Amino acid sequence: MADNENTTVRIVDIARMAGVSVATVDRVIHNRGKVSEENLARINEVLREVNYRPNLIARSLASGRQYTLAVVMPRFAQGEYWADFDAGIVRAEAEARRYNILVRKFFFDQYDRASFEKLLAELRDEAFNGAVIATLFAEMVTPFARELDKRGIPYVFVDSNIPECNQLAYFGTSSFDAGVVAARLLSDRLDPGSDIVVGNIIHRGDGGSNQCRSREEGFRSYLREKGFRGQLHYAALRLDDEGYNREVLDELFLRHPAIAGAVTFNSTCYILAGYLAARRRTDVRLVAYDVIRRNGQMLGAGVVTALIAQRPEAQGYRGVMALCEWLVERRRPETTVNHMPIDILLKENIQYYKNNLI
Repeated sequence: MADNENTTVRIVDIARMAGVSVATVDRVIHNRGKVSEENLARINEVLREVNYRPNLIARSLASGRQYTLAVVMPRFAQGEYWADFDAGIVRAEAEARRYNILVRKFFFDQYDRASFEKLLAELRDEAFNGAVIATLFAEMVTPFARELDKRGIPYVFVDSNIPECNQLAYFGTSSFDAGVVAARLLSDRLDPGSDIVVGNIIHRGDGGSNQCRSREEGFRSYLREKGFRGQLHYAALRLDDEGYNREVLDELFLRHPAIAGAVTFNSTCYILAGYLAARRRTDVRLVAYDVIRRNGQMLGAGVVTALIAQRPEAQGYRGVMALCEWLVERRRPETTVNHMPIDILLKENIQYYKNNLI
């Protein structure tokens, strides 16, 4: 039976196909009462064949139980990366209400380790039934995840994965492979002896996010494999200090005239791109991440060579919905690791790209 027919399948139909009673099928679907291993296997086989999914709304309303999901994510301004992620949360939130599920958002400063640490301490006193967690500070997420395990609270990771945890699911790109893609896009356009500048936003408390570190590992791995002979030079930049950034980059380019490439591993490439545009450095190829408004403008203007996108709205939406299905139906995602496509955007195709597809 085709997948799109599963909404018409009744319990009586499943019982007939499996050769068992309606009561037996009811016990399996609603996980109540004992069923022989033989009958259980036959019923489950039919359920897979018809792609049966019970009515979540009816089940949640009938149970009368209410759930709360916590979404742990960075604060954002409109036009930034996490605004797109939040759009997916908002869409899922509207659907979650139909299942008696409330979504609460908890925010931290993505450039401040102490902000995240403080938020985790506050969450220990909050009551919730599941969590979607942006894993920027992996070294603190891991012990917090262990606490959730002890409390029996399921959680989903977004942004980057932490394989050693017991997450219900991960939704996001392979950060390492996204770094490999950036290295190929850049090195294919450079002489093997050219230098590359890496633009890093200064964090308070540590050296950056888990995702950025994984991307850089993939980036370096590809360069080593291809025999890259140039050097990587790091520029520590500030979010809202154009004068400071200009001084840092002026000195860096003066000291290292072989720089012909540039990369940033987070979504703030517009800072480095703005400098290149102001200094009219058309000889420097810049590859970066995320189709936020300012990055897209720089790509369209030809300052940025390529952007790598990861569909943040889909991450937010699917993360919340995975927890809804687990809490109401005890249905796990088909796979724990759910990788988003690694989209490559160029000046020629960005006008056709819809970053909010789910």
